[in-house]
Amino acid sequence: MSAYSDEPVLVKPSAGGAWKRWLAIILVLGAVGAVVYVPFGKSRMEARAHYTERGERQGARYTLTLDGAPHTLELTWLGNQFAPVLTPAPAAGTTLRLKSRLGTETLAWNTQTGSFGPTTFGGVDPFEHYKLSLSIELEGRRLWQKSLWAYGVHDTHGHSH
Repeated sequence: MSAYSDEPVLVKPSAGGAWKRWLAIILVLGAVGAVVYVPFGKSRMEARAHYTERGERQGARYTLTLDGAPHTLELTWLGNQFAPVLTPAPAAGTTLRLKSRLGTETLAWNTQTGSFGPTTFGGVDPFEHYKLSLSIELEGRRLWQKSLWAYGVHDTHGHSH
């Protein structure tokens, strides 16, 4: 006598495993996306830093208008602290409110350094890139506000650009 039968035995798949399969697919896609995004994001930021307009102190330079007059804002450093430069120099009493991942600070114009600040929080690496939320104010009146990137000093060692 044989245990073989012509009639198929149908086994119904359990419905409880479908969500586990989808969760596994989502986790794998998320991990692959993170692995791909990190070097892509870094190379994109390096390219932006390379091609950004630079000021006299090697900081990223932006053009803005204050009270109808054109100005240049250079997001630069003094040692390991932010010290943005505004050209031409602002009116007496003008302050710059700076927010970054390192903290928030209101900086007064410093005639000795020719810049706002410098900041008091340390640990700013001039070779890294920081997104800054900036606001320029005079006597409690906001003259200008925007978020800009302070691209780190572009290291050209070993490159022939």
